[in-house]
Amino acid sequence: MPAHHLPLEIMWPRLIAIADEMATTLFRTAFSHDVIEVHDMSTGLYDDRGNLIAQTWLGATGHVGVMPIFGKTLLRTFPPATIRPGDIFIANDPWVCNGQTADVFITTPAFHDGRLIGFSINSVHHVDIGGRKGSGLSEEVFEEGLIIPPMRLYRDGEPNEDLFTLIRRNVRFSDKMIGDVRAQIAAGWAGAKGLVDLARDFRLDSLRAAADEIMARSEAGMRRGIAALPDGRYHKELTMEVGGVDEPLKMALTLTVAGDELVADFAGTSPQVRRPVNSPINYSRAYVALPIKIICDPELPNNEGTYRPLKMVAPEGCLINPTYPAPCFWRLASGQLVSELMFRVLSEIAPDRVPADSGAMPTWQFYVNGVHRDGRLFALHQHAFGGMGGRPRLDGLAAVSFPYNVRDVSIEWAEMETPILFERRELIPDSGGAGKFRGGLGEELVLRAYADGDVDPSRPLVLSGAAGRLRFPPEGAVGGRPGGLGVIAVDGRPIAPTSSPEVPFHVGEAVSLRLPGGGGYGDPRRRDRGKVEADLRSGYVTPEAARRDYGYER
Repeated sequence: MPAHHLPLEIMWPRLIAIADEMATTLFRTAFSHDVIEVHDMSTGLYDDRGNLIAQTWLGATGHVGVMPIFGKTLLRTFPPATIRPGDIFIANDPWVCNGQTADVFITTPAFHDGRLIGFSINSVHHVDIGGRKGSGLSEEVFEEGLIIPPMRLYRDGEPNEDLFTLIRRNVRFSDKMIGDVRAQIAAGWAGAKGLVDLARDFRLDSLRAAADEIMARSEAGMRRGIAALPDGRYHKELTMEVGGVDEPLKMALTLTVAGDELVADFAGTSPQVRRPVNSPINYSRAYVALPIKIICDPELPNNEGTYRPLKMVAPEGCLINPTYPAPCFWRLASGQLVSELMFRVLSEIAPDRVPADSGAMPTWQFYVNGVHRDGRLFALHQHAFGGMGGRPRLDGLAAVSFPYNVRDVSIEWAEMETPILFERRELIPDSGGAGKFRGGLGEELVLRAYADGDVDPSRPLVLSGAAGRLRFPPEGAVGGRPGGLGVIAVDGRPIAPTSSPEVPFHVGEAVSLRLPGGGGYGDPRRRDRGKVEADLRSGYVTPEAARRDYGYER
């Protein structure tokens, strides 16, 4: 059917609804809190050429932004002529997928009247994939767990039992991990069935015409937004710290806007390091695209067309385009800062649409690993969020996942799953940068393993993961002040920002994670007096800070 005869006002929302149904299937059938609670996943649909045509709105940013690249890679490995009904594909290679071994992609082909018409795709962050338990000390990707290149998980409807056995043997919590894989298989089936039902209902023998029109509309929306920006070359740099590395690292960006296209060139960025903070280019590219989408075309749904006007260039072997086998388990520590640097450049181009720096970038993601009294291992996988930067017309949001788009792990779930107890999770007064529009507050988490709990008291526990903004605070914009710094402490003793990324502690010791606040936007002395008074009543700002930063006197 020609594209101009297709009822896209019905088909396009239906494709997105199919992707949403896949996400719901994952939430209701998965075993781990990473899926059920956090939504650290994504779902989508391809046409038969591997073009991304629809995604769920619930997906985590890094997963969402990698899917357009992954579809083409899969079809280079498995040409369409070799794919049969009943095949299912699996992969987690960081340079093919999402930059981290814990993120597993599963792809399911859809056949209608014996013809391949497309694929469903879903990705999930798994609670364990083997290796050094999310260690911040890994120096090669081989230490970060099982690496699965694109492979058949099912062939002609029959499971690849050898691969299932290999996976089970290489992970610590195999029941949960395999349970989540089976949830992914179920979600993949739901998506493929949805594509077949759609093709049958609209009497289509191919999705290509609809896919081309959908992608063209999203591409046109992006191009209109980019064309409205002033042409030119803009340059900014950002400094970041890495645990265990004494010298700070640099991320550099030159953004070129030319007509309706944009090139992001990261020449001058620091080389990759022997710590797991390197961000493979697929993941880095996702965080180039996100700020442009937010600024230039926030309304139209995301698909392949979103990415066509954008080009990313980064030196091979640098922090955000590392070469194999660089460690990359905590790649969000640098990959998410790609978005922050993009926002800094865009603030020069379109200051009325860009927030100040966010303490939410990078997200703090961490493990607490320990041993039960009977010798069984346990692992708490948790997120924590800083404050969003102040915005041109609004305060920043407090303790929010921006732009990562995942949810908190509830305290109740964490305490039910592990013998770790949380004494406190609260917002930090004065952590948001002062401004006409205040930066969002960071949060503090305090956790402890108690002596009478189910923890082996003779063995230390280990906190490991990715933090950020421990040395370099989120910057304010247009006269706004910086947000508060992040701090990690054990029994009140701060851990130096350049110390080891693994923090041992013992039963009875309190671990405090104080997340950074967002930068302020605009001159604090121009903040509305009523807003300052409201902040004082809410405890977001102390009286001392109100006098110092806002000139407020009762």
